[in-house]
Amino acid sequence: MALSMKRLRQDLAIAVMRAARAANRSRMVRKLLRGRSVRRFPLVNRLYHTVFRLGVTTGNRDAEVRYRGVVLTGPVWDATIMPSISAGYYEEFEVGVFEELASVSRSILDVGANIGVYACTGGARLSRDGRLIAFEPVPENVAYLRRNVERNDLTGRVTVEPVAVGASPGELTVHLSGEQSGKHSAAAANVGTSTGAITMPMTSIDAYLADNRLGPPDIIKIDVEGYEGFVLRGAVQALNASPTLLFELHPELQANCGCDTSELLDLVFARYPWVFLVDELDNVLRPCTRAGLDSPGAIGLYRSNLVAIGRREHRDAVRRWHDLG
Repeated sequence: MALSMKRLRQDLAIAVMRAARAANRSRMVRKLLRGRSVRRFPLVNRLYHTVFRLGVTTGNRDAEVRYRGVVLTGPVWDATIMPSISAGYYEEFEVGVFEELASVSRSILDVGANIGVYACTGGARLSRDGRLIAFEPVPENVAYLRRNVERNDLTGRVTVEPVAVGASPGELTVHLSGEQSGKHSAAAANVGTSTGAITMPMTSIDAYLADNRLGPPDIIKIDVEGYEGFVLRGAVQALNASPTLLFELHPELQANCGCDTSELLDLVFARYPWVFLVDELDNVLRPCTRAGLDSPGAIGLYRSNLVAIGRREHRDAVRRWHDLG
């Protein structure tokens, strides 16, 4: 009886969260809020998180959920990532694209791995001789990342590196967010409610590959809350091999980190023949041009991730989501 009540409570909480998400994605709400998320209202955010904590979690510290074939543990205090993972829709389209690319790759760099959503789902799709290197500087996230890699029997394919990644080796001060585990940033303005800052060792992609005598990766995924441009500045040699790039495009966050989004886009479009804007509403990869991304409204809620592809096998792996013919 207790188990059935627990399952009923979980199912009800997930149904409420999914309904809230559907409402947020509706054309009427997006028009009313001018393309911004309803979650920007503190009361809505608190209610959403309360439903998660009361319906899904069983403790005061950790939450364990199943997502796309893996088991993930993360912090209960996280108001965004853990609830959406538990409801099964955390970046579901992007993760699906990443999984397909991973299935035809042998080496991946996951920069800003957080608790390991991409590291675990992508690592599970790699061949047994494949390797994914997950970079994450925040100690709490690193602890969950290691735990999730071990829990899913991926230690043979996933290596955890507890360092930041930037333009060159050194140190990086990371400002910590009290709102979600994926909102920590090199810029204090990007974290919302701050809980302090830490200074962590930093490497660059080129330096790491050279120091470990590794060849260029097949995929580089970057999620570093505005620091993307610096990561790519430190990957000049790696980019010569045209690894597929998956990264976020948030001009405001990048400006706060001292990164010019135009410079970032110029670098990508100069090197890659196929660049796609991820459309989360229609679940498609939309071919885009450099000029097109400068158009008003081109980048926004549900359209803030890019996939840059330089290899035909990767283009073909995600063919069903784009219309290149």
